[in-house]
Amino acid sequence: MFISEGFNGQIPKIVSFSKIDISDGRPVFNLAFGSLKVSEGKSFIDDQCRSNNGDIVKVLATVARIAIEFMHENPDTVLSFSGAMDEKSIRVGRNQRNVIYQRGIDTNWEELIKSFRIWGVRGQSQEEYVKGRPYDEILIENR
Repeated sequence: MFISEGFNGQIPKIVSFSKIDISDGRPVFNLAFGSLKVSEGKSFIDDQCRSNNGDIVKVLATVARIAIEFMHENPDTVLSFSGAMDEKSIRVGRNQRNVIYQRGIDTNWEELIKSFRIWGVRGQSQEEYVKGRPYDEILIENR
């Protein structure tokens, strides 16, 4: 958990890793993140909200740092993530969150590939990640 601080004040954010599958004998974890919400006494991740807090670069850097730490602590895992299709994504016809995540990967590509292998998933096809190509899901493993 961490705090987004910006135009709209302090907004609690949360990152969660959930085991979703086994691939080649290795566990696959889904990375989920969003605003921490509470409803009827239960906490949950709202991965569809747009905080518009003006600190997206800092928020994504924090999520990336947490993901990298998770991968270092769990060296035999595969990490999976994709952005939630929110109303804006549906309206413009592409997953806006994936576009942002992939921009982060593309911008930091040379550093990331030193430690990680990265794949993109489009429909039912998986391929080695190609900068600039849109994907439905990203998979990452340690080198």
